Amino acid sequence: MIRQIVTHRPLTGWRGIALILAIAVGVILLSNLFSALEPVLGSLYASLLFILCGMGVAGFLLNWYVLGFVYHLENGCLHIRRIYGRRERPMADLWLNSILACGTPEAMCQRFPGARMQRAVKRDCPLAPMAIAYKSNGKTALMLLQPEPPLREAVLKAVRK
Repeated sequence: MIRQIVTHRPLTGWRGIALILAIAVGVILLSNLFSALEPVLGSLYASLLFILCGMGVAGFLLNWYVLGFVYHLENGCLHIRRIYGRRERPMADLWLNSILACGTPEAMCQRFPGARMQRAVKRDCPLAPMAIAYKSNGKTALMLLQPEPPLREAVLKAVRK
């Protein structure tokens, strides 16, 4: 059994305060911008655009600072889960016997053009990304991971078989 968690680097005190201040300033600026555009767009459209922009910023912040991934290899199956805080939500289950190949993301995209790619990586994680090609519902798909050496070796061993 191998378990790995890939998350963001925790915010330091000053960076957290700076992030909260940046969000507050951004909300105020967006509010002023859409208030100024209200005569042109109308009250309803300006309000809807403000809400959509707020949802976009919230989604970005969730993906950048809150979302993480858990890779769990057990009994020949690699379980990939999204984590928001402490809550794990299923993303994909890859059976090691369904893995076709693995390598760098660029090489796998060239080898399997048109394959759907799912990403379970964090930008600020120091581990090198690895793409895994596997069969899913009769089609080839790619999964992008950032495994630590024990998990990487287990996947490579499965591909060699």
